[in-house]
Amino acid sequence: MRNSGEATRTAIVLFAYDRPDALSRTLDSLEAARDTWLKERNAEQNLPLIVSLDGPRATPESRQRVRDVHAMVKQRLPDAEIRTEAVNRGLPTILMETLTPLFSAAQYHRAICIEDDVELAPTALLALESLSDALGARGETERGHVVGAAPMHRDGSVEHQALLIDATAHHASLPFVREYIDRFQLDGATRDGAYGDRDHVAITEWSAAVAQHDGLAAPQGTSQDRMRELAWRRAGVTLLGTPMRLVRHRGLWGQHNTPWYALRTGQLFQRVDRSSWRSIEARLTKRS
Repeated sequence: MRNSGEATRTAIVLFAYDRPDALSRTLDSLEAARDTWLKERNAEQNLPLIVSLDGPRATPESRQRVRDVHAMVKQRLPDAEIRTEAVNRGLPTILMETLTPLFSAAQYHRAICIEDDVELAPTALLALESLSDALGARGETERGHVVGAAPMHRDGSVEHQALLIDATAHHASLPFVREYIDRFQLDGATRDGAYGDRDHVAITEWSAAVAQHDGLAAPQGTSQDRMRELAWRRAGVTLLGTPMRLVRHRGLWGQHNTPWYALRTGQLFQRVDRSSWRSIEARLTKRS
C-alpha cells in the first residue's frame, strides 16, 4: 500500500477547452475516481491535479464558454493547479507545454491524462497506476510506457481520452510531435483554428514515409494521438491497455468524431465496467 508521499509520483492532468456541459459530466466521474483512489490507497492526500485549459477561438461565444469552464474548474476543483492559454492553441501544443514542465519536477514520473468529454469508471485511476506498477516490477519501463484505460484497438493503438504516460515516454515523443506541430503550422498562437484546419493529405504522406523508413505501419489518421503513437513505436515505448473498459468517450461531434464514426467504431455502444475494485484488481493481476 502506498503512503501519501509516494503518491506524488503520479499527477492527474485534465485537458479542457470550451465545453462546460461536457466538462461538468467529466468532473462528476473524475471526482468519484479520485475519491475511490484516496480510499483504496489509504492515503492522506489525493493525487495532485493539474487542469490545462486551452484558450478560446476568435468568437465572443467561444470566449464566454472558456470563461464558464474556468469558473467551473475553480469552483469544483479548488485544489487544482490551473494552466490557461490566451488563445486556442490546439491539443498537440498544450499537451507538450503542460507535460514537459510537469516532468521536469523531480517528484513526478508519470501523469494520468484525461480529456474533457469522457466518463471514467470509479476504478480507472487505480487500474492505470496498478498496470504501470506491474510494468515497473517486471523491469519493462526502461524505454517508457503508456497505459490506456480501455482494451487496445485491433491496430495496437490505445485510447487517448484517458491514459497514463510516464516521463520517458513523453520525452521520447517530444521531437517528433514538435516537428509535426512546426512543419504543418498547427499551433493556434499563429493562426486561429490551425489544428482543426490541418492539411490531412500532407500529414498522411509525411507520417507514412517516416513509418515506412522505420519499418512500421503508417498511422491511421492525422491527429496528435496517431503522431504520438508513431513516435512511441519508433522509440520502443511499451503500449498497454486495460483488459476492461474503464473510460467511455461521450463526444459525438468534434474534430475526430461524428455520429457515423461513433456507430462505425462502436463508440455508441461503449459500456464502462463498474465492477468493484477487488474484482478489477483481480483481473488486472491475472493480466499482468
